Amino acid sequence: MPLVLDKIKSEQEDERSEVALYKIIPYPADYTLQGLYEKWKQGNIEIPLFQRHFVWTTLQASRLIESFLLGLPVPGIFLYKEPDTGNLVVIDGQQRLRSVFSFFDGEFPGTKEPFRLREVQSQWGGRLFSELKPVDQQRLRDAVLRSTIVEQLYPKDNSSIFHIFERLNTGGTSLTPQEVRNCIYNGDFNDLLKELNTAKEWRKIVGSESPDKRMRDIELILRFLALAQEADQYEKPMKNFLSDFMKKHRFARKSLLRKFEDLFTKTVMQVVKRLGEKPFHIRRGLNSAAYDSVMVAFAWSNKEPPPDIRKKYRELLDDPDYLIQISSSTTDEEVVRKRLKMARMKLFGG
Repeated sequence: MPLVLDKIKSEQEDERSEVALYKIIPYPADYTLQGLYEKWKQGNIEIPLFQRHFVWTTLQASRLIESFLLGLPVPGIFLYKEPDTGNLVVIDGQQRLRSVFSFFDGEFPGTKEPFRLREVQSQWGGRLFSELKPVDQQRLRDAVLRSTIVEQLYPKDNSSIFHIFERLNTGGTSLTPQEVRNCIYNGDFNDLLKELNTAKEWRKIVGSESPDKRMRDIELILRFLALAQEADQYEKPMKNFLSDFMKKHRFARKSLLRKFEDLFTKTVMQVVKRLGEKPFHIRRGLNSAAYDSVMVAFAWSNKEPPPDIRKKYRELLDDPDYLIQISSSTTDEEVVRKRLKMARMKLFGG
């Protein structure tokens, strides 16, 4: 059963929040395939991992290689230059790049099969890269793939990559914010979020045994950790707040990641023990605003939950003022802080 979230207008509007005005410098770079391959081997090119993965067939990849060998033009790629590392993040073109890199390596992506060219010119048909004539190998190494490099000058962050990636990779279906974060902020923290998402007790709260294909359950974990740690710094929109938190902790120290893991695990176990399964499914689906306020209340409390906390929770849900805080303008700064305070005061007495 897939994850179902309550449809709250303010939450949906937050996902479509206005985009800042950017000052960006795009410029062309004519990299050879050998140059791109060496950058990739050295870890200077990051190909984001996201649900689409490699989808080209051997025939499609073979035709691309043949185009380079024939000297025919190939559509360019988009790369984002990270200001902190200088690494190049692939925004658009991963199918082309992985086809080239895998042909050089001799193994088709996602398989253990040798990458032999199919349905191409007879002199290259059925051949591995290592089996091409030396002159053809060199022609392929020297072939140029036009790249557009994007650097963001203002604001002083890398938030534009989020919007560029989203617009170039939707394929007709808009990505969820967490799907985009999974692409551009992959790292130790992202790995932890995925691991936490499989926890048995957490799945009881979510109400589904399998992880959500659109990664909305992972975003809920991120939302809890971000508010539990930095609620006093929260600014609307929620989407940007979560992205900033994920970027900040992308390569966090192991000790901090363990702290996040312990906080999440202890909180989830207490919530299930005290409130039961699916405690935030107030109407049809999980209410993310009720979820974040109660989860954070449990995380912030140094007290043992009172014996009648389930009764107190029902009273909280019957409070007309609290119902407003979890159903209207749920991502506004004042509303977020008010519902966190209300949940903490009602359940734990402050």
